[in-house]
Amino acid sequence: MNRTILAIGTHPDDIEIGCGGTLALLFEQDYKLVFVIVTSGEEGSIDRPKAHLKNIREDESVNSGRRLGAKEIIFLREPDGLVQISKETKTRLTSIIREIKPLTVFTHARSDHFPDHRIIHDLSMAAITVAAGPWYQDAHGNPHHVANVFGYEVWNPINEARFINDISEHIETKIEALKLHTSQTNNVNYLTAVRGLAAYRGAMSMNGKFAEAFEVLILGGIV
Repeated sequence: MNRTILAIGTHPDDIEIGCGGTLALLFEQDYKLVFVIVTSGEEGSIDRPKAHLKNIREDESVNSGRRLGAKEIIFLREPDGLVQISKETKTRLTSIIREIKPLTVFTHARSDHFPDHRIIHDLSMAAITVAAGPWYQDAHGNPHHVANVFGYEVWNPINEARFINDISEHIETKIEALKLHTSQTNNVNYLTAVRGLAAYRGAMSMNGKFAEAFEVLILGGIV
């Protein structure tokens, strides 16, 4: 059975915020986790040089990803604050999807209104569509159909969550992974916000003490 999970994030800490608990659970269930981080988050400070911060945030991503169980972390190194995506980047992501052949993809929810996140949501869905068909000669690998795609919440809570996953046993792993992004958590209280949202999702759904909410973008079952 295909047991590869692909998580796509715009910035180095987006995956941890949006679906870190669920990924920790899937890792315990022997799924292979692969992360794609589109930008290196070099605009995430007003006082650190961008080249320096880029290296810091990539190192943080590697340490955090390993805490969640990621087997591979791929940096596309698009410019932070991006306003569009090139065909080359779309082709690169298509190649990754065809090569690793994920069963499930986690990406930004379509309801996330942060501009960068919305662009990466659109990129993810476009590459997933292209990867399934006999198109794009420059993309490596054979066509691959992704069975399931879930949109996670980062900047905007999802208004109509269609899947709520109990992460009560993995909330501390999620928080520990997020703590490793010290360049960001030292300045903004993301840790309390993320724990609070998970508590809210658990209480309002009655699905555990802590939970993560998702949009269901594609649901095709296990293949």
